Amino acid sequence: DINAVKSELNSLLKELDTKLIIVIDDIDRLNNTEIRQIFQLIKSLADFPNTTYLLSFDKNVVINALKKVQEGSGNKYLEKVVQVPFEIPQMSKREVERLLFSKLDELIHDLPEERWNQIYWGNIYHSGLKHFYNNIRDVNRYLNSLSFGFSLVKDEVNPIDFIAITAIQVFIPNLYESIKTNKDLFVGKRISHQQTEDLMEKERSSIESIVGEVEEIQSDILQDFLKRLFPKLENIVYSHSSFEDWRKEGRLCSPDIFDTYFKLFIPKDEIPLKEIKRVLSTGSNMRSFSRELIKLNKDGKIIRFLERMEDYTSDGIPEKNIATIITALMNIGDKFPEGDNSFFATSTSMRILRLLYQLSHRFKEQETRFEIFNKAIENTTNSLHTIVNEIGVQCQQHGKYGFKERPEAPEKMTVNQAQLEKLVALALRKVEDWAKTDKLAKHKHLLSILYMWRCWDSPKRVNKYVNSIIKKDNDLIVFITHFLSKVKSHTLNDYVDRIKWQINLDNVAETVKLEDVEKRIRKIQSSKKYKKLKDKEKLAIKTFLDTYDGKIENRF
Repeated sequence: DINAVKSELNSLLKELDTKLIIVIDDIDRLNNTEIRQIFQLIKSLADFPNTTYLLSFDKNVVINALKKVQEGSGNKYLEKVVQVPFEIPQMSKREVERLLFSKLDELIHDLPEERWNQIYWGNIYHSGLKHFYNNIRDVNRYLNSLSFGFSLVKDEVNPIDFIAITAIQVFIPNLYESIKTNKDLFVGKRISHQQTEDLMEKERSSIESIVGEVEEIQSDILQDFLKRLFPKLENIVYSHSSFEDWRKEGRLCSPDIFDTYFKLFIPKDEIPLKEIKRVLSTGSNMRSFSRELIKLNKDGKIIRFLERMEDYTSDGIPEKNIATIITALMNIGDKFPEGDNSFFATSTSMRILRLLYQLSHRFKEQETRFEIFNKAIENTTNSLHTIVNEIGVQCQQHGKYGFKERPEAPEKMTVNQAQLEKLVALALRKVEDWAKTDKLAKHKHLLSILYMWRCWDSPKRVNKYVNSIIKKDNDLIVFITHFLSKVKSHTLNDYVDRIKWQINLDNVAETVKLEDVEKRIRKIQSSKKYKKLKDKEKLAIKTFLDTYDGKIENRF
């Protein structure tokens, strides 16, 4: 029986020349019932000769567990079992920091130096981060989560912000969830004149409610910490350039980057920061950079790339690459889709113009800018609208060639007046070259090109060209279809936009005789070929005639 077995063990253990030490570690990681069972087992077996148990545990955790499963004081029960307690001294804060920093160094050792802002790190660490780590277990638990997530997105996020938000995830999980599910409260920038006082007060109240529920860290420390991570929480209006910097640096406070911190992957329609920098690095070679843009266009990501590219025009692109990049954009810009043409959206053409302006104005001398655009236009063979659009904007800066606006200040003009005349002549020659073939007639931006052609040259010459390309009915249909435009509108009761189609007859009449075109279009509508036309061409014919007949108001 069990007593006989125990007696035999006692005899055998007495004969040993040495002592047995039985180590049981991490007892405090067991559940309450298991902790009680361990101590009951030890108590029943601890009187074997030449045998000592070395127990390792967090005393408070074990006492609380024994208190819940054992009647009376957990501490008194523990005293009956443990004969010699030994309190291991608490690790100093400096030693904990030394361990943390050494592990972080291992994690970020291969990061480029420019991606680590030492001043920002100091502000983040001392404002709040240092208050999370009290012992080795805190450090190890934190680093387990950090190393896993950081390995997945380290090229896309700001390393300091990721270190900070992971600390919140590990030590204040409820706050982490609140940040994750309240993106609009924490990210972006505060633009006071666009927000009502009621909305701003509502946001402040929501933030106070979220922060007020946190018990793990002192409130004033937490608020300072969060304001450094999320500048929107400060009562400061930040500039658009700050907004671009946050995105370029992969900051948590950027709406474009925020989700990556929580999903740990790059959204399908987003372009990784690493990829943006790689494409820009090819800017020294015209062919390579153009090839990258064409690939982005094929993948449906060119519009997003052009938007993100603005983050780098002020200092992220070497001056020596600017001429090449401008030439590439002008040469293949017409191949890109226009994107959203709604009133408040920025079209692709406008994005290209912004890039050309920002890049060219990195050079202070107008002569340098002139040389860049002069060579770019000369070397452009695949685009025409981008050239016309850019020189048209430069004409607008001077208030010339049909633009009645007040001229810009001299320092904002890309080139001087004499240089502008040369660029206009060069652009006009490109238009005339395209007009000699069918490329101009088929261009998707034919109308805007014709408009600038009329401004730069004789309207009669443009009208003569138009009449030459609409002699055949099929060509006339294509020409009229160019004038078809979509207008969106909605009422307070609408959830989606209402779509209307219009044709401005006044614009048509600038290049052709409206009566002659009307007769031909009406004849086409009544012919057998009408049924074989594309839907958009039928829509253009119907819209033209309805507008001519007064069924659609000719108002723009």
